[in-house]
Amino acid sequence: MGLATTVKTYPFSRLQKALLAVGSFSCLGLNSVWVHAAEESDVEQLATITTTAQTEQLAYYQPKVNLSGFGQQNLAAIPASIHTVTAELIADQHAKTLGDVVKNDASVGDGYAPIGYYANFVMRGFSLNAGSSYLLNGNLLRGEQNVALENKEQVEILKGMSAIQSGMSTPGGVVNYVSKRPKDVQSLTLEADSHGGSLVATDLGGWFGDNQQFGYRVNAAYEDIHPYVEHADGKRLFGSLALDWKISDRSKLEFDLESQRQKQRSVPGYQLLDGKTVPTGVKWDRLLGYQSWSKPVTNESLNTSLKYSYQINDNWSGNLSASQSRVVVDDYSAFAWGCYSSVCQTSGLGNSFDQNGNYDIYDFRSPDDSYLTHQFKTGLNGKFNTGAWQHNLSLELSHAYKRHTQYDAIYLPVVEGSESTGNIYNDPITYTPTDKVLGNHYKSLDSQQTALNLLDQIEFNDAWSVLLGGKLLHLNESAYAADGNSIRDTDVNRFLPQLALMYQPWQNTHLYASYAKGISDGSQAPAYTDNAYVTLAPRRSTQYELGLKQQWQELLFTGALFDLTQDHQYTNLDNYYVTDGEQHNLGLELGLQGRVAENLDMTSTLALTRSRLEDIQVDAYKGHQTQNVPTVRFASHVSYQMPQVEGLRLLAGMQYSSSKYANKTGTVKVSGYTVFDAGAAYNFRAYGYDNMLRLNVDNLFNKKYWRDAGSFFGDDYLFLGTPRTAQFSWTVNF
Repeated sequence: MGLATTVKTYPFSRLQKALLAVGSFSCLGLNSVWVHAAEESDVEQLATITTTAQTEQLAYYQPKVNLSGFGQQNLAAIPASIHTVTAELIADQHAKTLGDVVKNDASVGDGYAPIGYYANFVMRGFSLNAGSSYLLNGNLLRGEQNVALENKEQVEILKGMSAIQSGMSTPGGVVNYVSKRPKDVQSLTLEADSHGGSLVATDLGGWFGDNQQFGYRVNAAYEDIHPYVEHADGKRLFGSLALDWKISDRSKLEFDLESQRQKQRSVPGYQLLDGKTVPTGVKWDRLLGYQSWSKPVTNESLNTSLKYSYQINDNWSGNLSASQSRVVVDDYSAFAWGCYSSVCQTSGLGNSFDQNGNYDIYDFRSPDDSYLTHQFKTGLNGKFNTGAWQHNLSLELSHAYKRHTQYDAIYLPVVEGSESTGNIYNDPITYTPTDKVLGNHYKSLDSQQTALNLLDQIEFNDAWSVLLGGKLLHLNESAYAADGNSIRDTDVNRFLPQLALMYQPWQNTHLYASYAKGISDGSQAPAYTDNAYVTLAPRRSTQYELGLKQQWQELLFTGALFDLTQDHQYTNLDNYYVTDGEQHNLGLELGLQGRVAENLDMTSTLALTRSRLEDIQVDAYKGHQTQNVPTVRFASHVSYQMPQVEGLRLLAGMQYSSSKYANKTGTVKVSGYTVFDAGAAYNFRAYGYDNMLRLNVDNLFNKKYWRDAGSFFGDDYLFLGTPRTAQFSWTVNF
């Protein structure tokens, strides 16, 4: 059967013409600077004298960041709230997913993170967006995957508006993964946990060539997953390759590729009993709705990028990059949801378990759920003076293409028109799956974004500076129904300003005030709404922020006061998913990161958040704290080098969360909790090899708590925190 292909053409908008013109002039300017640089290279230069000093690496603090858009790369001087999580901390905590990483930052919490599925998070009280809130080496990364950490040098958490860094994003912020670069390393890691899980990982790298100009880094891992929930075992296979080519002293080419396949049965969350009561007395290990015929969720991801960098001279540099992120999710689950069978005793609240813990079991099938993002970027960075003013200019032209294709999924009771129920206190019986067939496979979203970023950080003197600029964005986006018909076309031009005033009263003290506007991807309507699966138009957001950063030797203190608003999208009383009103969050963040004293490293954060829905039609949703957003959250982790025992570090940590609402009306709360962790790391040399032993115990006192009380696709869910879990690893460096 032949396929006919048609190519749709679009006329250039005025904005696109302007962007192309700016890009052309940038290339011409770059060309002239290259010529000037070449002329300068003909001048004889004195020999360079290089001095080196040995410094002890800090375990939990990395002052340099890789996020684009800032004139400086030092945390202390950047007018934004940024938290870095180092590879050392990731290893100490045996972190497997982003959920294990963000527990180190009080501003971040789980926002629907079931075992066996990809997780999402809430930052500053706003849900992150899977299509735009995650970056890999500064490039857009699909969030519908559990990104592997074996090849990550650090994870950077930018809290607050991030239009410059990611284009379309939520006001909460972005997460940027930084890959490990080539270096001389050969290591093998073996790991096991108290639930029966195991992992083997290798890290290989080096340099070769006549001038050691070629570098490589290979990371691979195989994980046998055994969570604390029964019937939810799985497997994960991961591999990555990083290549560096130092073409000359001024130019470099970087290539990154990582691929992962994870297969694991997903674990449904609990729901409120009759929409009014938090379940009690439930078992940690019970899999709700378990059916032997249900299949594990398969998640396959491929992320790749190529970047060329050129140092024109001491003051100017340029870069070109291309990246792709692709995820395919196959979901064939038995899912616990609602209670509409005759055994159910409800008061008509709808999508919740009944008052006795009964629920319906649904057959959910959504194979080949595919997400794709392409991105192309070219940038120019430089320093110059206008009189006494010093400029740090950042110019970037980018284009991103996003696509989502899916089946018209099956989401029906296992036995349609009959009884197919379970109970939270008992294991369910086995039913025969539905005989319904999948609907059409169709493209639900097609999005193109062209953007020009321009930021100029102007230093007036040693004390005062200002950051001026923003993003000029053209968005051309279409959403489609299952029959292929277009249901929304969005063609908009937006200028998203980003401004910051910075004051440095003393050498190691930085104060800033900032203002920014953003635009974020619209959400998809839940399956039960009258406009099911429709992707709404993008949401607008605004941010005001005051910040303080104080450096004491190797210790950084940060404080930020923020005011954030975003258009709100929800299901109204007419059962339509709509954009109505806004979410308004006020908050205070405090952080301490670095070396507190000799032998003691620490990372600590505190977040106070007031979150409200305003100007929406449903009165019951207004006037109280937003669902799943605690007013207080605190996190702290320390590493203490024992002076009495060479190579031994003692580890400890805690996370605290105040109570939070578990529904949109603010009538039901889950209790607050405090969880403690403990561990040790021991570095020693044996038989000519460096060895590292690590042991940590999460949830030391086996606290039972609800870690997540958020919503997904309009429904409210509750997820238990992980019980006490011990993890042990042995790393050998050859």
